[in-house]
Formats: sequence, structure tokens, C-alpha cells
Amino acid sequence: MNQDYPNFQSRVQRIDRARRDRIVGEFVLQSNGLLVPKQRRVRFGFPFRGLILAFLITIAVKAYLIWFLGLDVYEAGIQELLSGTSFEQAAARVLMPDQMSMWVVGVYDWIAAMLPGAASTDG
Repeated sequence: MNQDYPNFQSRVQRIDRARRDRIVGEFVLQSNGLLVPKQRRVRFGFPFRGLILAFLITIAVKAYLIWFLGLDVYEAGIQELLSGTSFEQAAARVLMPDQMSMWVVGVYDWIAAMLPGAASTDG
């Protein structure tokens, strides 16, 4: 009995792992007619979707600030941040205008021009 106990434990662990990895209530019909629980998909360890979403939100917020404040006022704020602490300098480097945010500013201008009765925020 003692010789079979480790083998038994490994089988129990394998069954527990299979039960934990299945999706509750979803089954797959195999080609031999056996109905088995559907297994969970393997997920990446790093949240790429969240990173891309944070990047897009950053671009959209930068573009909105440039569009609303104007490029001169926005750049003056960036220059003020560049002369601050190391955290403020890092934030200024992230918030510096780039080609993508300037393209989104152009899209904001186009949207503002299409809206009836919208006031221009130039300058």
C-alpha cells in the first residue's frame, strides 16, 4: 500500500488539475462520441491588452490637452515640468507632443469643424 500511495497522489493531483482547468458548463463532443469538459485557454502572463489601452488613452489625453489649451500653452507647461523634479521630468518626456498625438489633434479639429455651432479653440 505504501508503494502505491505516491502514484495514487499523482493521479489525484492530475485529476484535480484537470477539474480546475475546465470551464464549468461547457463540453466538447470528441470524434469518438465521448463528451468531455472544455479546457480553459492558456493566457499570457503579461497584460498586453492593458498596456496597449494605456498607450492609446495617453495619446488621446495628450491630444485633447494640446487641442484644448493650444500648442503654445501646452509646450510652456511641458517646459515647466522639465525644470522640476525627476518625476516631473519623466512625466514631461511622456507628455511631449509627438506625431501621433498631433495627428489626433487634427482629428479633433476635424470633428469640431463638423459639429454644428462648435466654437473654434484655435490659439
